[in-house]
Amino acid sequence: MDWSLLMFGVALVAISYSGYRRPERDVKGVVGWQKRLSELKAGADEKYFEERRQLEAYPPPKHMTANKLKRVSMLGMSLGLAFILAAIFR
Repeated sequence: MDWSLLMFGVALVAISYSGYRRPERDVKGVVGWQKRLSELKAGADEKYFEERRQLEAYPPPKHMTANKLKRVSMLGMSLGLAFILAAIFR
């Protein structure tokens, strides 16, 4: 049995499971960023110095959606399971 491959597979499954179980937690930041930037452009007061400049300079990834995160997490769990099986039957 290859213990390092087994541990890597277990870690990959554990990390990927969190993205599969609660994808909206990771995607929520994009929606909040877009909402706050639109409020600032409409004339809302900034909560701290140069908030609008910071939001425009450091945008979150726009391509991340909950379904895409679930698919990537499923791929990670599948690879982790494959590593676990390879470690056991090696």
